[in-house]
Amino acid sequence: MGVAFWVTAIVGLLSFGAWILYYTSLGKRISHEEKEAGRDLSNEINPFTGSSKKNKK
Repeated sequence: MGVAFWVTAIVGLLSFGAWILYYTSLGKRISHEEKEAGRDLSNEINPFTGSSKKNKK
């Protein structure tokens, strides 16, 4: 097996790990926001940030 295989395999595993960590942390943040609000925020939550809070400028 060549070096290209190992580089591809390692990068693939790292990418998969990053994907898992992202969705795990997003789920934890959504759960925390819902506990804080005391209700289901399914239709109010931003799917990219996991927050239902609006930016105040």
